[in-house]
This record gives sequence, C-alpha cells and structure tokens, in this order.
Amino acid sequence: MQAGSQSQWLRTLLVAGCLGVCGALFAGPARAGGEEPIAYIGHGGFFEASGRQVMPTQAFVADAQAWYRADLSSRLNERKSFEFAQFERELFDGVPTHGQTRLVFEQRALEWLYVNSTRQKNDDRTLGKLRALDYALTFEMRESPESKDVAQGVPFVLVPPLAKKLAAVRAQQAQGDGGVKTATVNSGVNYTNECIAAGVPIPPSIGVMDPAGLAGWKSQGFIPQALQFIVNTPAELRTYRSMSPLGMCYALPRYSNNLMTTVALDGVICISEVTSKVCIWDNQMSGTTFSFAAGAQIPIGAPNLMVDPLGRYQAGGNELLGGQGGVCTDCHAGENPYITHPKANLGAYLWENLWQVQNLPTFAPNRYDPLVPAAWPQNQFSQTFATVPAVCSGCHVKFSAGRFPHLSNQLPGYCGTILPGGYNTTMPPGVPGTQVPAASAFRNAYCFAPPNNTTADAGDPHITTTNGVSYDFQAAGEFVVLTNDDTGFEVQSRQSPVQTTFTPPPNPYTGLASCVALNTAVAARVNEHRVTYQPIRTSSNKEEMQMRIDGRVTALTATPIPLGGGAYVALAAAGGGMHIVFSDGSDLVATPRFWTSQGYWYIDIDITNTPAREGIAGHVLAGDWLPRAPDGSSFGPIPGPLATRHVVLNQTFADAWRVTSSTSLFDYAAGTSTANFTDRNWPSPPGQPCRSTMPPVREPLTRMQPALAQQVCAVVDHEVKRAHCVFDVTVTGDAEFVRGYLPAATGGGGAAGGPAKEK
Repeated sequence: MQAGSQSQWLRTLLVAGCLGVCGALFAGPARAGGEEPIAYIGHGGFFEASGRQVMPTQAFVADAQAWYRADLSSRLNERKSFEFAQFERELFDGVPTHGQTRLVFEQRALEWLYVNSTRQKNDDRTLGKLRALDYALTFEMRESPESKDVAQGVPFVLVPPLAKKLAAVRAQQAQGDGGVKTATVNSGVNYTNECIAAGVPIPPSIGVMDPAGLAGWKSQGFIPQALQFIVNTPAELRTYRSMSPLGMCYALPRYSNNLMTTVALDGVICISEVTSKVCIWDNQMSGTTFSFAAGAQIPIGAPNLMVDPLGRYQAGGNELLGGQGGVCTDCHAGENPYITHPKANLGAYLWENLWQVQNLPTFAPNRYDPLVPAAWPQNQFSQTFATVPAVCSGCHVKFSAGRFPHLSNQLPGYCGTILPGGYNTTMPPGVPGTQVPAASAFRNAYCFAPPNNTTADAGDPHITTTNGVSYDFQAAGEFVVLTNDDTGFEVQSRQSPVQTTFTPPPNPYTGLASCVALNTAVAARVNEHRVTYQPIRTSSNKEEMQMRIDGRVTALTATPIPLGGGAYVALAAAGGGMHIVFSDGSDLVATPRFWTSQGYWYIDIDITNTPAREGIAGHVLAGDWLPRAPDGSSFGPIPGPLATRHVVLNQTFADAWRVTSSTSLFDYAAGTSTANFTDRNWPSPPGQPCRSTMPPVREPLTRMQPALAQQVCAVVDHEVKRAHCVFDVTVTGDAEFVRGYLPAATGGGGAAGGPAKEK
C-alpha cells in the first residue's frame, strides 16, 4: 500500500490511536479456540473478549483474517461463492504466499466477502474490525510476538508492480467491478476515513473561505431563485478544488431568507477525479437539521470544539440514513452527482464555465459511485441513449449535461422533482419549457417502472416485454431479444419457420393470424465474450445442443465457467439448458426442448432481473403498439388494416431488430452467415400458404388439435401462459409443449413467459 495517497487518513487514525490506548494494556488469558480473534476495537487497539489487548503482528493478522474469511465465506450463496473464487484467482496472481504483502492483499478479499455476505446488512462492527486490520497493515509489523521489533510507525511500502496491482484492485472495488458496491455503514470519523481511502477529497470546514478555492471555499455566485427546483431562497454555490487527492467539492448554502444572515441548509458533495467515488455531508446531527449563522465555521464529519464550540458538524455516511435531509441519491442521480444546468447563469458567467474555464472536475472517469447507505439508490446504471428523446440526447451525454440515470420507480425524487423541474423551468437551453410533451412522455415511460424486469421469449415466439406486454412475433431470422448499450448486455435469438397446411388462429394482441416460427438458437454477449447455444447435426443425422464460448466448443456442466466481472455460464439447475449470469445482474435461462415428431430442438428464453429495455422484448411505450427501434424511433399506434399490421410487424419492425453479419453473435459453419437463416418473406402475408424455401425443408403440419390443447394446458394457472400453451399445442399437436409453461417444481423445467425459477 502506498502511504502517500492515504497520509491524511493515517495521521487521523494515528492521533486517535495514541489518545487512549496507553492505559489499556494489561495481561489476560488467551482467547479460547474458535472464539472470534477480535472481540472489539478502540482507539486503534485490538482486544480479545477477556479485555486483553493484542499487539498486531503478521501472525495475529493472518489468524484473524483466516477466522473472518471462514465466517464470511459461510454466509455466501452458491453464486457468490463462485464469484469469490474467481475474484481471488485474479487477486492473488503474482502475489507472494506469505508475509505482510500477502496479508495486504488478503484484506481486499475480506472486503469483497464482507460486501457480498449477509454481514453488511446488520453488522457494522465487523466492518470496523476489518478496516482496523487494513489500517494496521499500512505500517511495518513484526512476524510474531517473539520476532525482532520493527521501528514504530514506519509505513509499509509494496514493491512497485504490486503497488500498481493493488491500486487497480482498489479502483475496481471502488467502482463496483465484479459486484463489489461499497455502500457505507460508517459515520463520523470512520466515514471520513472511508472517503479518504476511496480517494475522495475531504473539504475544509464550512465557512473557511479562499478566493482561489484551494485552501478553502470559493464563492461562485448565486443560483437565480426563479430557476431553483426547491426552497426558492438565496442559494450560494461554493467550490473547493483538491489537488491531493484529485477531486472537488460543491457546497450549496441555502439562506433562510433574503437577509442572508442564517444558513438553513448546506449540503456538501465531494467527488474523486480518479476513482469516481463520491461522499456526501449535510448540516444535520443524528438526523436533525440545524441552522447556523452566515460565516460560521462548521467542521466536516465530526465535532471539533476548537472550530465550533457548540459541537455542530456536517454529518455524513450512515448518519444521514433516516435524517431530515432525505435520501440524497434519490435526487442526485446520473452521470455526475451535481444537478447542474450548463447554461444556468450564476451572475458573472454560466455554470458550464466551472469546468470549461476553471477546470473543476465535475465529471469523473466513470458514472459517479456514491459512498452512501445501502438503503439509498446506488446509481449503478445510466438510461440508454436510444431511449432518450432526441430533444434531450444532444446534451445529455458524458462530459456535457451528463447521461440520465436509469429511470425507475426507485428514484421518486429525481422523477418527481428534478426531471420535471428541468423540462418545465430550465431546459432546453435558450427556450426552456418548449419540449414539455416529449420530456414528460419520457418521464412517464420509465419513471413508474421497476428498475429490473423479467422478459420471456417462448419457443413459438410469444414475447413478453420488459413492461409486461405480450405479443407474438413469428418472423424468420436472427434478432436482438434484449440489449443494453450502457452495460454491454445483449441476447439474440434465431427464429426458424414451421410450415403448416393451415393458418393458426390470430394473436389477441396483434390481431394477426400468422404462420409460426420457433426459437432454435440463442447467443449472448457477456463482457468480452460471446456465448452461443445452438443445435448441431451429428454423424448419425440427429440434432444435439452445443454451447460455444468465443467460437470454441465448451462442455456445459454444473460447474460455472467464469466470464469476467462476476459473470458466468453453467448448466441450468432446473430443466437443463444454459444459465448465464451477467455482470449487470441480468439472468438468462435458455431451456431446450425436443420436438419428437419433427426431430429437432427449440428453445425457451427467460431473462430476469435485467435493467435492459431495448430489443424485440423491450419496453412498449404509451401510444405505441411495439417496442421502439434501435434508434429510439416509434412504430406508432397499431394500424387498422391487417395487411398494414403484417408489414409493420414482420417486415419494418423485424428488419429494425434483425442482426447483420457485423452484429451477429452466432457461430456459423464455413461458407454460411446470418443470411442462411433469414427468410424475409416469412411469415406469409395474411391468407397466403405457410410455405418457406429456407432449409431444412420439413414436411408441413397438416392439422390443428385444439381439443388436445385445451386438455393438456388446463394445468397452467397463469392466464396468458395458458393461452400461449393452447396456441402451441393446437398448432404443433405435441403435448410436450406444455412443459414450457409449468414451474420447475412440477417438472416443467422452466416457465416460458416468466422466470424459470425463484432467484
């Protein structure tokens, strides 16, 4: 660990460690076997349950780490256990197996375990102990109590290659890589130390001013009261620029009235220019807001009677939970943590001058990552570009106005106050309020939806969209089922025509009586990898399902195969098939089913817990009848004439989401491409025979079996799924299709149109 980047943190804790430990040393019985090695900590000291203080040595730290490792590991579920094993393989590559260097890296593993175990929900004491161990390791320590002592307070310095590796690991953990989101449980000095460790600058006390904004706060002017979204009293913008660590802070003292003698509210937000981490403080103590005289100095994070004799301070971290100031990240969401409008006039200049002229780092390298209580929104995703109205997308990009947050019903403050405040009052620049209809429609489309959704693409393509619309899509070819350009997530399907001598009954949603298709292959982008699951013809002329990763045939087993960033692929626990967990939390289950009478495989596709909203299974917005195109354009309301509906659905819409040779994720035999699986004339226009020339040409089905369908599908409880089941069995005459609509516990092995199992 490089001591320089954490010098302020070390000085703070060193002072705390020297004040109060000296009188606590006394001999006592050693701890019992299996007992927690650290019963409690205080002022930098480690204590056993007997009250005996233990001086940290490498042996003691290794023993403590082993105990916490075993305890935290036992609290992981199967998925997290696999992710941890993957994280450790990368973490310890090239790291010595013994010594203090190893212990430093072991602390990163313990942090991962804590964040991903049930401990983080109810045990901040354990986190404090882990952080105390982490701090102790920043100084050289002897190997055991019997070893030769080392000089007190000498910083422990890693060799340069490992110091660089550790910095990269810390940056990944700070940014949430591999599922490590570091929601805080700390308050006071502990929160300040946590922010320092994350590379976030700690600002000077409120009221300490500096015209340059480097040694204190710089006043940048006032936000015009008519343009404020809340309170509407004088609001002064102040900035503090930190050069070590690199970053900046905004403070927004809001005065109680135009006399400006009393500050009623004063929030502080600081951002790291390196790690993208953000820390937040507010003028409240133990949840209660206090006012103070203009010009008064109020310390950050904890009381300092030499600065403020009344003991007031700006609270941060977990102390803000449940406080009168509300949930900060509910409103402060998006690319950067500041609700800024570039063209807002601060008197002498526009707000955009702060970063264009004064070079203040309003934006960090990545979407800002708040160090706030776990119960608060964590700002994990941005709204994808194609879903943003054209009137907004020109400015709402990175390093301009910033991308919108991933809109959902989990951001009532942003959706209820910030977004409408913007488009009604200040946006777009120059002509505010002129784009209310488009912006309001955007808000209504996503702000009342959950952040994560379930979709389904049953074998005979019955699509359930991310907002619950159910429609049939029977085109032949390869299509984007669901994608998210913000996270790199994408799932594609291959739909193959099924020839019949009859036309199946109409779909209730589209009103079209259409020839049918089946999903016969699926492909996915998982971080830097490409995974396909599709049938191959064996030497005995039979079809078998085969998985490939980056074009290489790979056995699908119950043992997960890591795909980076916490993602993996494994054999699905219920019903067989392929199960992929993506880095953004999306969950894909592709369940193959064999159509015995026809001799080939088809696939049910279920996607759960996904923030993605684009594709043939994407959101259907108000006034539309189909999901939007990749560029965000609408296919309009449902056309009246059936012939027009057929063209829009099966040609215009189909071509919009049809993959190309450059976008396809599938594997192909030599000399073939996506064109070999494309039939743009399928399904046939209404009233035309259901015939396709696309190989392989199979004998057409000759009769429907509605009686059989009603009989076997009666066991399906869900009304929509039962209707899909009836359609499939009616058309195919195969009772096995019912399995796709039954829960795994009843032998279905999946639930087309819904999640395959409880997750």
